[in-house]
Amino acid sequence: MSAVGPLLSEYRKRNRLSQLELSLLADVSSRHISFIETGRTKPSRAMLLRLADVLNLPHQDSNLLLNSGGYAPAYSSLDLHSDEMEAVRNALHLILENHNPYPALVMDGCYNLLMANQAQQKLMALGLGDLNEIPTRNLMEALFREDMFRPLISNWDEVASHLLRRLRKQVLAYGNPAHQELYDQLSKMDPPPGWQQPEDSTEDGPMLTVDFKMGDLTLSTFTTLSQFGSALDIGMEELLIESYFPADENTQAFFTAKSN
Repeated sequence: MSAVGPLLSEYRKRNRLSQLELSLLADVSSRHISFIETGRTKPSRAMLLRLADVLNLPHQDSNLLLNSGGYAPAYSSLDLHSDEMEAVRNALHLILENHNPYPALVMDGCYNLLMANQAQQKLMALGLGDLNEIPTRNLMEALFREDMFRPLISNWDEVASHLLRRLRKQVLAYGNPAHQELYDQLSKMDPPPGWQQPEDSTEDGPMLTVDFKMGDLTLSTFTTLSQFGSALDIGMEELLIESYFPADENTQAFFTAKSN
């Protein structure tokens, strides 16, 4: 049996779709989906791309599906620092710079810090000291470490629970081994009790309130996450831009004063 059949079946089941439901979304017969999954027919490259699209697969999984069918990948996987990604770097710099005097940063799909604007660097230095000496640049791990952000966030239980639930959803949705490894690591770092369920009925969304407490200084912020909507590169698709905004007048005055 071709490797593409079991892989398509895995992606379909991960999306909780029957063969009939997938066939309706892809506008093909359920028999054709069945034949692909059982190896009785070899799907075309166009068909695999259509199925990847309706399954909303990440670019990396789309490439894997194509490769399992004997086709070349559709999406590149470039290093952010490569010459080909110069336009992306320039766009990210512009986004970060325009967000000053408020903090903003860029991280990869596994939450490793890649870029930060001046306000973000000042905020981190205020709480952590010399940024060249920090023990990790993984922001999720940094949040859980006692020698980094954990004691600096007054609503840590809420923030850590929200982010751990988000990471669990990624593990369940995409099966990325790097996400699983990070999830296993954080699960052993004394997560908040009852983190598995939110305290209210609202869904975990893209906006999160983070309250910093550093000595006599208290800063109340909320953050949003954004991504490139039409990325044609695996690494670019996974980039996350986190932007902080002041949640009260005192916090706004602090960041505004720091920029002057």
